[in-house]
Amino acid sequence: MAGLLAFVESNLTGTGVQAITLAKEQGLRLAFLTADLDRYRVDPVAFDTITGEVEHVLACDTTDPVAVEKCLRDNGLQPDGLMTVMEYYVPVVAAAASALGLPGLSPRAARTARDKLATRTVCAAAGVPVPRFRYVGELSEVDGALAEVGLPCVVKPVDESASIGVTLCRTREQVVARITELAGRTANSKGQATRPGGLVEECLFGHEVSVEVFAHDGRTVVLGVTDKLLGATPHFLELGHTFPSVLPAAVTDAAVGVVRAALDAIGFDFGPAHVEVKLTPRGPVLIEINARTGGDFIPDLVGNALGVPLLARSITAHTGGAPDLEPRWRRGSAIRFIGGRAGTVTSVSGVDDLAEHFPEVVGHRVKVGPGATTRWPTNSHERLGYVITAADTPAEAAVAADAALAHLAIGFAD
Repeated sequence: MAGLLAFVESNLTGTGVQAITLAKEQGLRLAFLTADLDRYRVDPVAFDTITGEVEHVLACDTTDPVAVEKCLRDNGLQPDGLMTVMEYYVPVVAAAASALGLPGLSPRAARTARDKLATRTVCAAAGVPVPRFRYVGELSEVDGALAEVGLPCVVKPVDESASIGVTLCRTREQVVARITELAGRTANSKGQATRPGGLVEECLFGHEVSVEVFAHDGRTVVLGVTDKLLGATPHFLELGHTFPSVLPAAVTDAAVGVVRAALDAIGFDFGPAHVEVKLTPRGPVLIEINARTGGDFIPDLVGNALGVPLLARSITAHTGGAPDLEPRWRRGSAIRFIGGRAGTVTSVSGVDDLAEHFPEVVGHRVKVGPGATTRWPTNSHERLGYVITAADTPAEAAVAADAALAHLAIGFAD
């Protein structure tokens, strides 16, 4: 009988339910555990994939590893692997997989990576370059934090993803407003319990990159460095990625060195990681560790550029196999996102002839049509679409992606 892989929740952006299709193509039987299947109805592709390709769709409290174990047992399932592509559930899956004797990341490493304060604390103690930071749980702590961190600063929750809640603050009043908001939270955007307050940290200026790695059998393989394109402050919205980086090797090697030190510090020992680094005048500084494949279709970029299907390799590792991480070729790939604006969409053009004008385009989507109401995007979920390109070099892929994005036009009524 084919092996059984159980997924815990899924993203609705980026690679999301793509992992389900890939696992099915590998001949695996599938289970999908979710606290609320209805939330996937907002994306018909995601909902149809889950309900159409998964044999066992199970309801349980996906914030609790014990509940995940019990759900599988109560339904008579003994999976060969347990995984998630969703940032919020990495610690749950790591703990449940460990209890079930399945392949997976160290639960301690998963918890540390998921909690931005824990990441900062552990890495700073190990000598990894991190921003100056203070955790602020109540308003009386704001002035002490600002005396240590300075202005401008970044205020963020410790347990969100996709740039949710990350805000640049230039004044004390702005910091107070953000901490007031965060201090009133008892749960994050996925309903998981959280500590009130937020992380106040030094605002770093410089180019941002991410390092894509994969750990297996005692070895951590660096697949490459991704150049990131960020939108205007105060929200740090990600508007594009290019893989591999076009920066000089000396620069990317320094970033990789910081990432390896950070992963060693938290005890990262299994599977993919997407680690963000800011390149500053004082050198590369760790931003965050995501103990999973990158979002925003970065696994697709890696696959286009290297011939290494990162999600498929993650599925292999999570079901007890040995992932082949050797590049098949070396090219370049890029993605650019449609940022959007506030208003009502009146028209969408440039989609039908996109491939005719830009043969480098290997994927695209416009998520809105006439009549849709949009807002200024403040996080990744609110972007309006994307184009993905592949070319002989990363620079050529980036140029093609920029041009293809400009070809797409969305009209708005104010």
